[in-house]
Amino acid sequence: MKIITTFIIAAFVLAGTSCKKFLAAYSQNETFIQSVEDLEEVLIGEVYLGGGSHWGSLAFMDDDASHNPGALMRINAFDQFGIHFWQQVPERRSDGLSYVAYNNTYLKLYKLIADLNTILYNIPLLREKNASEEKLRKISGEAHLLRAYYYFILVNVYGKPFRAASAAADYGVPLKIAPEVQDAPFERASVQQVYDQIERDLLEAEKELNGFNETAVLRVNQATAQALLSRIYLYQENYEKAVTYADKVIAKRYKLRDMNSWPSGTAFVNQASPELIYSAVPGSVTENKMLDISVYYEIESYSVSNELLGIYSSKDLRLPAFFKATGTGDLVARKCGEKEKVEVADMASIRLPELYLNKAEALAILNKDAEAIHTLQELRKNRFKPEDLTDITVSGAALVDFIRNERRRELCFEFHRWFDLRRYGVNNKYPFGKITRHNSYQYDGSGRYLEGYYELKPYAEEPAAYVLPISIKEIEFGQGVISNEPRPERPLLH
Repeated sequence: MKIITTFIIAAFVLAGTSCKKFLAAYSQNETFIQSVEDLEEVLIGEVYLGGGSHWGSLAFMDDDASHNPGALMRINAFDQFGIHFWQQVPERRSDGLSYVAYNNTYLKLYKLIADLNTILYNIPLLREKNASEEKLRKISGEAHLLRAYYYFILVNVYGKPFRAASAAADYGVPLKIAPEVQDAPFERASVQQVYDQIERDLLEAEKELNGFNETAVLRVNQATAQALLSRIYLYQENYEKAVTYADKVIAKRYKLRDMNSWPSGTAFVNQASPELIYSAVPGSVTENKMLDISVYYEIESYSVSNELLGIYSSKDLRLPAFFKATGTGDLVARKCGEKEKVEVADMASIRLPELYLNKAEALAILNKDAEAIHTLQELRKNRFKPEDLTDITVSGAALVDFIRNERRRELCFEFHRWFDLRRYGVNNKYPFGKITRHNSYQYDGSGRYLEGYYELKPYAEEPAAYVLPISIKEIEFGQGVISNEPRPERPLLH
């Protein structure tokens, strides 16, 4: 219990310290980690069990969800007002107070990274003590992979999107990959530096996890590393490597789930799914945020946007599998089931369909239209009845648009869409931007009414709006070493 106590104390201290001390974290060494079992305890007890979708509060910034509060007068403020409506200060609630969970996203992810740094620091020390090399290699691989994953989330929330021409100068997030305490506050690394570190960690993880059992979906494995490598290469427009790593995962044991034989009423994504590569600890963000307001009438809730629903064919088998109708007629996302039936974290899962979509998009941009279409149809034939599967006859830019829409249909509410909108906005060959509107509601004596809407312009017109600022408290604690780009004001429109 000594090691758990140490980490509980460290976590408690971290929660009340400055950004400077937080990013420096705490210096851990061999004085209390004496064995492989100690490392395993930290990895499972601190990282895996604490590594759910801490970014869930940021999941409704995109165009897939609509704010859908209860019809009666709200008692509490709208906590995610500043996030959902892309406000200049996103941590501001509708009553003007601060939304605590906004700050927690940044802190919790760096806390997990600090734990992983500690694990990686102690591995060579345990090698010197002749600890099991096989066990150390597995733990090291998992730690490298998870550190890369958390930095990927951080840089795509709090840093600029990757653009090869400017990535070396564009601001990312602070990089902290060693456990030693440093007195000086950490500055932002460039986007390029952060992606380089992510790539190094993933490539190391791919080697270290080679040969280990890949059946446990609640722990990362080599396929997870390869899936994330395919993703980061797609984001960096390194399309050949995106295809290579997608193929590595597709060739493994995972299989696309044929929705023609999906049992109606069951969770589409669960631990037994042949598509599931990795999921964090169970917990559905969409279930918690998308409620039936005919039952829970005094709550803040979201529903599936009409725009998202409008891009599905009526014959698409994903509609009944991904969404559920509420008592008010709204549709809410239920891809991972609900209540006690939820087995995986919807906002922190990696599934095989992403690899088909990564590959298809990369091939289309490489002008390999026939291969792209074949890859996409391999996915789509599992999403339609055979007689309803239509041919894809478009090419070039139209094919890329089709694939991007297919990605939106398949991966909705798995924390891809916001990142995709960012990277589409800076894409070198096929840039894409759109206006997104989120409705805002108020109340009077007769109940809820639509008061207007807030509008987000395309990335090219207001790029700072697509980067969340690091919390004001963290900026103050860091004595201004870290700064945020000014975000535009966003008024209510009618």
